[in-house]
Amino acid sequence: MINPFFQNRGPLKIDKILSSIEVKNNLEKLDTEISDIKDLVTASSNEITFFHSKKYEFVASTTKAGYCLTTKKLSNILPENCKPIEVDNVLVSTAMITSMFYPDAITDDFDVHATNIK
Repeated sequence: MINPFFQNRGPLKIDKILSSIEVKNNLEKLDTEISDIKDLVTASSNEITFFHSKKYEFVASTTKAGYCLTTKKLSNILPENCKPIEVDNVLVSTAMITSMFYPDAITDDFDVHATNIK
């Protein structure tokens, strides 16, 4: 589904994403381009997702994502097609990466061109 509110600034190279969240790179293909960040269900092979809670174990085990932000404890649940990116705080890292793809989503600017409909 296309996001009607914010423009995606991707694709971004995986090495740029990893350096932005200060993760030591242990992935072999550094020039891989990631087109978006999505949830476990809708992510595809050229996208990144996140897995932070064991209650999403079933969905995580079937994700089609190419990369997944997760913890060391949860990384073994991911399927072979999904490369784990182990971080200390999954949600903080997810927020940082989301702001790379959607930098305008951080601000909630008022539309000065809006008119009063009274």
